[in-house]
Amino acid sequence: MPTANTLTAQQLQTPLRTEFAVDMHCDSCSHTVTSALSRITGITNLSISIPSKTVTIESTAPPSLLFKALRSTGLNTVLRGQSTTGSHSHLGAAVCIFESFRGAKGWAQHNNKGLARLVQVDGETCLVDVTIDGVTPGEHVVSIHECGDISGGCESTGKALTELGKVMVDASGRGDLVVEKRDVKVWDIIGRSIVIDAANQKATAEAGKDAVCGIIARSAGVFENPKSVCSCDGKTLWEEANTNPSKM
Repeated sequence: MPTANTLTAQQLQTPLRTEFAVDMHCDSCSHTVTSALSRITGITNLSISIPSKTVTIESTAPPSLLFKALRSTGLNTVLRGQSTTGSHSHLGAAVCIFESFRGAKGWAQHNNKGLARLVQVDGETCLVDVTIDGVTPGEHVVSIHECGDISGGCESTGKALTELGKVMVDASGRGDLVVEKRDVKVWDIIGRSIVIDAANQKATAEAGKDAVCGIIARSAGVFENPKSVCSCDGKTLWEEANTNPSKM
């Protein structure tokens, strides 16, 4: 029976192997991570590597719960990789790069504001990982919109179909969201868009002028990112995470 301190959540149908990059430096960091994860039910295997700064978990617990537990340690944490275990395979993956169109000159990609990754881990569960940067501080709503049309900026993406969650953007303009959705199927949303807008926008409203957005495109990979240093600018994984999440 779970104890009073055990963290439980709706378990996934398919066990997942999830890799996190965690900025650990010593055995004390490892013990802190182990302690934070020990309260979560559904973990069947845990591997911690201090030299490579990675924590790999096989579990039926949702990755969002694992992510929150690791973040609670105060150690910088990045969701780095995820795959199904054994003979299982995911049912589809997608990516969405966010752009800002207000005041943009030329190609909007020069106004990159982060990205979302989505993986259909089983028939009922879509894992959503959103990272944004350079956005106005405060609470924002992340929603799937009906159209993948950004010819008129975010205002031409149509009405919101479903809310993925809310993101609290800090004073530096950065925020992230890891969540499982059971009303989203990857194969139904390819070609639509994801919009990040101020929380005071109505749930079914069209995007506001200051929103950021992107088109949802099919992705061949599942959060695969083995790098620790970016070859283009020499920044570490942690520096990249804090300055340009679109490269993660």
